[in-house]
Amino acid sequence: MEKNEIINSLNRDLRAELSAVEIYSAHAQAIKEDEIAQGVKAILEVERGHAQELTKRIEELGGLPAKSGEAETRLGKALGVSSGEGSTLEMLKFELSEEQQAIKDYSAEIADIMYDTSTISMLKKHLMDEIDHADWLKSKIAVLEGKQK
Repeated sequence: MEKNEIINSLNRDLRAELSAVEIYSAHAQAIKEDEIAQGVKAILEVERGHAQELTKRIEELGGLPAKSGEAETRLGKALGVSSGEGSTLEMLKFELSEEQQAIKDYSAEIADIMYDTSTISMLKKHLMDEIDHADWLKSKIAVLEGKQK
């Protein structure tokens, strides 16, 4: 990937992270089970950190980072509010699908970026965080579905 392609890719990631912040924020308020709500809040803070790191890296590369309030983040907010009307299980399944997409996106970028070791390093960290989030969500889903002891 060339520098402009990396910037564009990081901006896609940033939009996804900003959207995730909106979704997790709405879900954290809607979830009634305190332990699960606290876990969602913890994930929310990690996603906020990802957005900040992506913003900084895009700026370091000379790009203009996406901002909260653009179409994708407004969509994230709407998705968070509408999905927040569902059950905790439905919210967690929705969040898991978002984490799984992030895992795929980060993995592809890591594979495609050739020479930008700083960006690769950051994306690897984000990837591991998303894997951890997906694992936690899967464990909570299993409990709610009665499929885990």
